[in-house]
Amino acid sequence: MNEFWRKTVHMVFGLLITLLIYCVPKEITLLILGVGLLVGLWFIDLEMRNINVPLIHQLLYHLERPGVFPGKGAFYFVFTALVTLIIFPSTVAAQGILILSVLDGMATILGLRYGRIRIINHKSIEGSCGAILVTFIVLLFFVDPVKAAVLSVVAGIVELGSPIDDNLLLPLVVDLLVVMVPW
Repeated sequence: MNEFWRKTVHMVFGLLITLLIYCVPKEITLLILGVGLLVGLWFIDLEMRNINVPLIHQLLYHLERPGVFPGKGAFYFVFTALVTLIIFPSTVAAQGILILSVLDGMATILGLRYGRIRIINHKSIEGSCGAILVTFIVLLFFVDPVKAAVLSVVAGIVELGSPIDDNLLLPLVVDLLVVMVPW
């Protein structure tokens, strides 16, 4: 498993889901994510029974961390996208998924390359700060600078110290912040 490629796929996958949420009507996006989740569960079940679907098995073998159930990251990602899209308006849900895609991926990639000072959960200050900066820059294309800064920093703190998988928690926290703060 190569963590760089794993996180690159994570970012591309997340950006495609973000684009889907922004560009496709909510009802159709919910249907696509729901079907995707069910198909993903089916592949996970097959993999756990040692029934290897050739392409899926290779992807899971090369992109999943050892010691977790097959497809865990992708499952959590799609599940959270579906839940946030059910709870929040499309534009809000898309912000949470966009931030998860960019921040989580960049934190790992930058941390692997430049990380020297380890802090919480073996994550580096360089990876976390670099990911917050990259996320802030990306958000400037969509929101005002103050909102971009607040969302980036809060998301960085959640990603750094989340007691549960950040794929589950980060978009929900970001989306709650977006709807609760009078921007």
